[in-house]
Amino acid sequence: MKSTKFIFTLLFATISIFSNAQTTYEWEEPIKPIEKQVDEINITVDGGRNISYVANGKAVWDDNVKSYDKKELYEKIKSAAQEKYGNRYPQFFLRNFHSKTNILENSVGFSVTYSVSASVVIIDVNAQRNELLSQALDKVLRNLREGSRLAIEQVSVINGINREDIKDLLVDMLLDKGYKVVAKEYLEKLMKEQEAQRSGIYNDNTTVTDNNFTAVGYYINVKVTESSLRVQVVNVSTGEYEGNATINF
Repeated sequence: MKSTKFIFTLLFATISIFSNAQTTYEWEEPIKPIEKQVDEINITVDGGRNISYVANGKAVWDDNVKSYDKKELYEKIKSAAQEKYGNRYPQFFLRNFHSKTNILENSVGFSVTYSVSASVVIIDVNAQRNELLSQALDKVLRNLREGSRLAIEQVSVINGINREDIKDLLVDMLLDKGYKVVAKEYLEKLMKEQEAQRSGIYNDNTTVTDNNFTAVGYYINVKVTESSLRVQVVNVSTGEYEGNATINF
C-alpha cells in the first residue's frame, strides 16, 4: 500500500515538469541580441510533503504535495524578480527560464521542492538602436541596386548620442550591405575645385569635370529621436525621395 501510494504521488509531483512540453514561451528563450543580462535569479518553491505516521494505532498518510506547471513556476519567479529588481529595472524581462523537480525521500515518506532559475535582462539601448537602423536601411534601400554609391548628407541625434558614432556605424552597415559610400567631404572639395575653374584660377592637376559628380547617386539622411529612428534616401539627380522609413522604439 505504501509503495503504491508513494509511486502515485511521485508521478503526480513530477508530471508538471513535462506539462506544456510542446509549448516554448518567450521567457524560456535565450537572451536576445538587443538585450543584456543584469543578473540571474534563483528561487526554491516548496512542493509539499507526503509522509506517514501512526495516530490512534492506525497508519495515516499526510499528502499535501502540490504539482506546479512551468507557467505557475514562472509567475512565482517573476514575482520574486519584481520584488528584487523592479525599482532598479522597471522594464526588466526574464529569459533562460529553467525548473527542476527535486524529490527528497526519507524513512517516513518524501518531500518535493522546485528549483527555478532565470536570467534577468533589460533592453540594450545601443544594440536596439543598431538593430533598428539596420532594419530601416534594409527597407529604404530595397529599390536600389547593390553597389550603388551613396553619400551621408545629414545625421541628426539627440543629446547623449554621439553623432560620429552613428555616422561610422552607418558607413559600416552600408558597406556590409554591398553599397559604396562616398565621403561628403570629397564632394564638397570637388565643388570648390569646380568653382575655382569657372573663375579661371585652378590647377591642371586637379581639374574637375561634370562626370566627377556621378560618383554619388544618392544622399542618405538619418534622424534619431528619443522615441524613433528615421532614414531617408534622396536621388541626387532628381531630388526625389527613393526611400523613407520611420521605426518607433
